[in-house]
Amino acid sequence: MKFLILLVFVMLPISLAYAQESQEYQIGISLVNIGEIDKKIGTYEMDFWYSISSDADLIANPPPQVDFINGRILETRSEFANPQIIEKRMLGKFSSEMDFSDFPFEKIPLQIKIEPLPQWPTQKATFTVHEASGIDQSATVPGWKIIDSNFQVLESKYGQNTYSQFVAEYTIQRDILGSFLKTIFPILIILGISFVAYIIPKNYGIVADLSVLPLLALIFFHISVLDQLPPLGYMTIFDKLMIIAYVLILNNVIAVGRQARADEFSGKDRAWHLNNFHLKITPIIIAALSVILFFAL
Repeated sequence: MKFLILLVFVMLPISLAYAQESQEYQIGISLVNIGEIDKKIGTYEMDFWYSISSDADLIANPPPQVDFINGRILETRSEFANPQIIEKRMLGKFSSEMDFSDFPFEKIPLQIKIEPLPQWPTQKATFTVHEASGIDQSATVPGWKIIDSNFQVLESKYGQNTYSQFVAEYTIQRDILGSFLKTIFPILIILGISFVAYIIPKNYGIVADLSVLPLLALIFFHISVLDQLPPLGYMTIFDKLMIIAYVLILNNVIAVGRQARADEFSGKDRAWHLNNFHLKITPIIIAALSVILFFAL
């Protein structure tokens, strides 16, 4: 019995010292391709090389298994291993929070978060960023442009346990000119058609059509563009521009109605005066709504 007690006291410090040993591993992510991005549910597919390296022999002492905490691996396509480094090419589906306040010029951060599995003692696995992290030379990102990449190691706490969390973040954005031509330019075309009503001579049937039909076109265009996004509890740049466009077309419709009434009961001079009035207040409407929507709210 005394021998067992003595053995416990001898082995306990050794066990604690072993448990407190920290093994450092270098984690690397090299992006190869970005697949489908589903803005509605905030998911995206990423094809990348994952690597883990250490000064220790990784064949004799395998590295910790890791968990991709913000997604799952769909496929491991190839693998390479030697005593110093293990590399795997993986295809995964991940999710992260997306902010669409600047839509259609939004920047979307795509993240990959990695932690050691809980069965590994916290002190045994410490992550650092491998210098190979970045973008593979053969990388392709159809329809998007990678404007920034960032790699860091954070501390993640679960109860009293602390884990190293490796975070790879790639920020992507659509081409600004392309986004403008596809999303903003059609609004300007529709508004331009609506403003033709101000220069047409007395023919209120045609003028009314030129005022109302652009409104219908604008509504359908708005619905089709918003179909790309999830339901949002805030306004985007696109929404604010659409509000300005709606008010301008409403001003045009009111102008047509007032002109027709004035021409019938007050004469052409009064109708022409109303035409000029509604045309001149257009820049005031644009300025006032821009200040309210883009600066006050």
